[in-house]
Amino acid sequence: MSLATRRVRPLWARMTIRLGLVALLFFAIQLASVLWIYVRNPNALDELLVTAEANRIAAEMVETATGPRLGNPDTLGPPISAATARAFLVHDASGNIVARRDDGTLRVADEPPAVFVVIRTQREQHGDRFLLSGSRRITLAGQPLWISLAISGQGFRPYVPILVDEIRVHVIFPLLLLSGLYLLFNFSAVRSALKPLEAVIATVDRIDPAQIGQRIAPPGKPVREVEALVASVNRMLARIEQSVRALQDFAADAAHELRTPLAIATLNAEALPPGPGREGLLQDMHAMRRLIEQMLDMSNATALEIPAGAEANLTAIAAEVVSDLAPLAISRHRSITFVPSADRQIVRGHADALGRALRNVVENALQHTPQGSEVTVICGPGPQIAVCDSGPGIPPERRAEVLERHRRLDPGEGNGAGLGLAIAETIMRTHRGRIEITDAPGGGAKVTLDFRSAR
Repeated sequence: MSLATRRVRPLWARMTIRLGLVALLFFAIQLASVLWIYVRNPNALDELLVTAEANRIAAEMVETATGPRLGNPDTLGPPISAATARAFLVHDASGNIVARRDDGTLRVADEPPAVFVVIRTQREQHGDRFLLSGSRRITLAGQPLWISLAISGQGFRPYVPILVDEIRVHVIFPLLLLSGLYLLFNFSAVRSALKPLEAVIATVDRIDPAQIGQRIAPPGKPVREVEALVASVNRMLARIEQSVRALQDFAADAAHELRTPLAIATLNAEALPPGPGREGLLQDMHAMRRLIEQMLDMSNATALEIPAGAEANLTAIAAEVVSDLAPLAISRHRSITFVPSADRQIVRGHADALGRALRNVVENALQHTPQGSEVTVICGPGPQIAVCDSGPGIPPERRAEVLERHRRLDPGEGNGAGLGLAIAETIMRTHRGRIEITDAPGGGAKVTLDFRSAR
């Protein structure tokens, strides 16, 4: 499965997932630690339960003109845990009772605690039930008050709300805060670290495939990993350049090694006495020479390198190709017409390679147009060259197919190898242009070398 077909998570999603897993693990460890500490130390739970109830009572105390009192009794509500009973007294500094509530038979002694008491908690066990008593000192309007509590319950259930609150305050909240800060820090650090990598990616995307000698430079402030990536990519580009140079050398060597023996063989065939055998041999020699030229053109097109700043005049290229192929058209009892453009039509490109591309398209048109008809080469409008013939045309469903190597509409027609349009397509792709095949206005095929997308 390729990267294009399978779903790839972005880096921030991977970081979030991994941080979430770490946070869950941390939460489990902290939860287990809190539970273990309080189970091992039940007195701490007793103090928390008494303190929680005292804080609720203190929040309902108000200062009035006649002194402190409990506000709306209905606002205080039942105990924190529904599994407990609660009674309390509130004394002022003089020992007077300013607030009181009993829960059935559970009552608190009227005796005020000592003035020096700040926190006191005591536990008594009566069978399977416990009784907690304690005092907490508070301050209301600058005056001290003492809340005396009695809480009765059974088992571990009364402590559940206290434990939940402890976990929320001392586990969940710090965990969320730390996780958010850690995630923000990681995003910032990764973003800063990835900026040089993004610069390298942008540089690689801008590499012109027609200039195989290009290399990428490390960004202004690279990190070691980015420098290693840049060096690795440059080594890969060097290997690609070496392979392309070897292919170019092979093409040049093949041209030298094959053309000379073929020319000699053609001269020997021409020296034979006239007859059907001589004519057939010369036709085979011509087809072989054309096949070798197309194979070399395909090799050169595949290894094509466009020098930086290279420009090509499409009108001049088209005029030269038409002039060169006019004798071939006449020998095949066809004509060729050239319609120049009003502008110069300058494009960035390799003039010789573009000439080979147009030559292959025109030769293909001369092959398929009937005798006595003409092939028209039109420059413009804009940076494009159109070649129109009067042949049978190319069906729309097969127009992409004829641009592939060794593909012909009629395999039994002609003696070509089906490389002409494939060569032109390869050269146009290197120039970031495209070939468009449509119907000619008067019938036949119209093949356009379009350079507008390259701009």
